[in-house]
Amino acid sequence: RATAADDQEIARLRAELRAHPCHGCDEREDHARWAERYHRLKRDTAQLERRIEGRTNTIARTFDRIVALLTELDYLRGDEVTEHGKRLARLYGELDLLASECLRAGVWEGLSPAELAACVSALVYEARVGDDALAPKLPSGAAKAALGEMVRIWGRLDGLEEEFKISQTEGVGQREPDLGFAWAAYMWANDKGLDEVLREAEMPAGDFVRWCKQVIDVLGQISAAAPREGSTVAKNARKAVDQLLRGVVAYSSVG
Repeated sequence: RATAADDQEIARLRAELRAHPCHGCDEREDHARWAERYHRLKRDTAQLERRIEGRTNTIARTFDRIVALLTELDYLRGDEVTEHGKRLARLYGELDLLASECLRAGVWEGLSPAELAACVSALVYEARVGDDALAPKLPSGAAKAALGEMVRIWGRLDGLEEEFKISQTEGVGQREPDLGFAWAAYMWANDKGLDEVLREAEMPAGDFVRWCKQVIDVLGQISAAAPREGSTVAKNARKAVDQLLRGVVAYSSVG
């Protein structure tokens, strides 16, 4: 129940409201709505600015972590890009760092063009969910050994990325190489017929052509990034492109 003091306070406040310059304004209700809109927009803008600042900080942190990792691997030395870093700059894709490390370690030295095509396919191919239930068929000998070494190097990089807190969820990081297209790429580069390759690969012709073209693209990058002296990789990468770029793959690339 209101007391006399409360009634007096209410009366005083009402008197102040009537005495306020805005009280006699015919458009005060419109002005009040505009003031409400102003404060709402101001609040929303402040929230957006905080979100942008948070994302900017996340990008900066991720960048610093990548720089630290590349410094650890001798791709960067302070503000200087090393020779290894210049090689990495010629490669692009999800597994560009893995490709660079394979070139550095000589993993693909001594492979035939078809074997190299099989190995490079692991850098681009990604099986659809449910397609990789069984272990994929692989070329034997040197190609199989090189694929195993690629997976081992990826494991080392994955451990380093975890150490430097680099996550694939942030759009960076190296996913595990997928060996599911290696046998198909190897057969096609060895001049096997399309029907036989598709039957072995168990995939539609359109998917096969699309993956072949991506392998060809990365082989071109590798031919540009590989050492010119004391290495056969650049030459064999170019040969592998020629051996893959035939038949339906070549036809689909026209125009």
